[in-house]
Amino acid sequence: MVVWINGPYGVGKSTLAEQLVQGGPKGFVFDPETVGNAVRDTLPKEMYKGALFEHYPRWFEMCVVLLQDISARYDGIIYIPMTLVLPDSFEKFARPLRESGILVKHILLESNHAIVLERILERGEEADCWCAQHIDFCLEQQGKFEDVVRIPSVGQPVTTLAMAVRKVLGI
Repeated sequence: MVVWINGPYGVGKSTLAEQLVQGGPKGFVFDPETVGNAVRDTLPKEMYKGALFEHYPRWFEMCVVLLQDISARYDGIIYIPMTLVLPDSFEKFARPLRESGILVKHILLESNHAIVLERILERGEEADCWCAQHIDFCLEQQGKFEDVVRIPSVGQPVTTLAMAVRKVLGI
């Protein structure tokens, strides 16, 4: 099973994924940002389409191939803590994975501007960093997502969020 943990930058996706892995059942955290950096950073400058990996079709393809390979050889849950902001992006991952027989779930941690900005600053980033500058865009776009399980995260400890995700997953 592949579980995409979505939400605004700084909402706590990676922290939640690590909690889910630590608390079991067996799980692994897949980082599509590493793949995105490899795709974007190896292109000629004139092919640069901005910071969003969602603007790079090969990012989707490479992640899907890796996820298919891992799923075929790994018997645990694959957690993907990654912000997606374009409403059609999730299906670019989910469709080919589902066609391969892989169960795919989409979780969205909901928050608000003030909390997300606070978390971004707490992790040591500047108030004018790219993530902070794009909070409102991210929140607005994610409000358009369909076929997603929305979990309110404001004021919730990571253990409570992990229990909510496990309940949704039936584990």
